[in-house]
Amino acid sequence: MTEKVYALVTGGTSGMGLEYVRELARRGYNVIVAALPGRTDENGNPVGPPSPEVICDLMTAEYPGLDFIPAGIDLARTEAAQDLYDRVFAVRPDAVVEVLINNAGIINIRHFREMTAAQLNRELLLHNYTTTMLCHLFLPEMEKRGKGYVLNVSSLAAWLPEPFISTYAATKAYNRIFTRALRTEYYGTGVKVATVYFGAVDTPLFNLKPSLRKLARNLHVMITPQKAARTALDMLFSGRSGRMPGVVNHIGKWFCLALPRPLVAKIDRYATEKTSRR
Repeated sequence: MTEKVYALVTGGTSGMGLEYVRELARRGYNVIVAALPGRTDENGNPVGPPSPEVICDLMTAEYPGLDFIPAGIDLARTEAAQDLYDRVFAVRPDAVVEVLINNAGIINIRHFREMTAAQLNRELLLHNYTTTMLCHLFLPEMEKRGKGYVLNVSSLAAWLPEPFISTYAATKAYNRIFTRALRTEYYGTGVKVATVYFGAVDTPLFNLKPSLRKLARNLHVMITPQKAARTALDMLFSGRSGRMPGVVNHIGKWFCLALPRPLVAKIDRYATEKTSRR
């Protein structure tokens, strides 16, 4: 019997996640779309990103020969990874999850003191705990088959102790180090583990005016989600360890790392004062 091979994408209903779903389908993969359930307002009208069911219906219409499985789930919970794992094999007992894309993410741009405990909890759980546990659940079967691909999404912020996104940067640094260690541990098993360090990607994560988004794209500071997804998957399937697209990002990384800490502290204090007056 021919195996039915799937890719699992977290945060797969908008932004980068949706582009991973589209690109994986284009490459012939059945896809499990895991993201928050759809929401409606008091009048029953959809709000926010579409539901996994809506995305799967759209993808099925475009790729009728492939199987798309919706998984509406809050991944910022300690039990989320196990819940998702169990749900996949409850609906498709014979599924082979060959590709795992840990993409789901959130960002809170504010001073650390203004972060609530709930916001900190969700960011840490979503970026690090659930990512780690999904790897723990799916990697053993990949290793047993001698084939598999895991992409843990990091960020340019992983290299920099950036104020106002302190916890976001720290969680992305965890993903960078965790993924590098996994890659070494699984070397020679047929399982490819990689990460990608994007700077700014033109998604709803960055709430910018259209004019600023266009300027950022023209300066190559920001790239389109279509190009970002294609670049990341090309890297993953070719067996590379990681990639930071964009020359400007490389320059910016080393420039920021070279700044004296006292100067960074002064900039931070100035920005903090400006923010506190709003």
